Amino acid sequence: MPTVTQEEKSRECHPFSLNLLWDHIDLALLALDNRLIVQNVNAASERMFGKTHRWLVGQPIESLLPGYPVALDLIQRAQILNMPFRSRNSRISPAPDRLLSVSLTVVPLRQADGQPVGTLLQLEEMSDSERLEEGERLNETLDSLGFLAMSVAHEVKNPLAGIRGAAQLIEMQSPNPAATTCTQLIRSEVDRISRLLDSLLGLADNQPVMDKETNIHEILNHVQKVIGPTIPEPVIDFDPSLPFIRGDRDQLVQLFLNILQNALEAVRHTPNPMVSMQTRISDRIRFEQGRRRKQIIIEIQDNGPGIPDEMKKKIFLPLVTTKSKGTGLGLTICRKIVHEHNGQIEVESHSGRTIFRIFLPIP
Repeated sequence: MPTVTQEEKSRECHPFSLNLLWDHIDLALLALDNRLIVQNVNAASERMFGKTHRWLVGQPIESLLPGYPVALDLIQRAQILNMPFRSRNSRISPAPDRLLSVSLTVVPLRQADGQPVGTLLQLEEMSDSERLEEGERLNETLDSLGFLAMSVAHEVKNPLAGIRGAAQLIEMQSPNPAATTCTQLIRSEVDRISRLLDSLLGLADNQPVMDKETNIHEILNHVQKVIGPTIPEPVIDFDPSLPFIRGDRDQLVQLFLNILQNALEAVRHTPNPMVSMQTRISDRIRFEQGRRRKQIIIEIQDNGPGIPDEMKKKIFLPLVTTKSKGTGLGLTICRKIVHEHNGQIEVESHSGRTIFRIFLPIP
């Protein structure tokens, strides 16, 4: 009967050895001990993190995925309940200049006697088609909410006009200052609700996109002029070689106006505030009707406090906002505009750094 050492050697020499199979799995696999220290990785992990096996082994998972508590939360739940857990669409940053959408699975590892020895972390990068499917599902939700919003807005706007007119009539006829104060408050609140309803109607607006040749830099420069002088003044890094795109200029102005204003508001109370805009050709190739299409990418970045973790997955849904006086419709409308231009919008955010990335196809 072979000894353990001989058996291990036999396995290593076998043409279908476990090590060979381990390194040919496309999933990034990281084996962690109970202290969440990496004990082994496969070749796909080396590619994903851009580091060697020797460098990765011995690293705490917190240092490999800083600022991304989803993995730690899944590991904790897997260990406590002794069952696998999965997060289908998680955002991780394995390198400072790299953001990935991954399917993250955590499997608890136990010895034959049931004693926990660690955790197996599986990271699978989502393909462009999966990202598009995810976006399509959200867009279908937004379309349904848009029709609902349109119905509600139409039903409410007419009574509001009557309330405002009645308040204005009382204000004109009453000499009582207290009554005037109340009627002014009523009119102010009616106007605020009307603006919200107008935004909801804009969400439901399905007017066709004006498909015209458009210079993205002219749009971004126009947006800056509309906003006017700001502190800080956005840092500009435009690629002058970008080709024209096709789209609706007015809608694209609204898109970038919303996002740039959000960035400027986010750094209002930040020491040494910074906002930047960058354009370039994306290295992400999109397949559309069997045809490869290149894309341009526009990034708007700020160094504000970031988007809270619990808000990140629903930030594009209607009436979701991090602002005390926000309507929660600006980013929903942005998502709708990008979708109508056959593009994609993504957000990467943690404390001190938020980046909105807009991908638009090149004709």
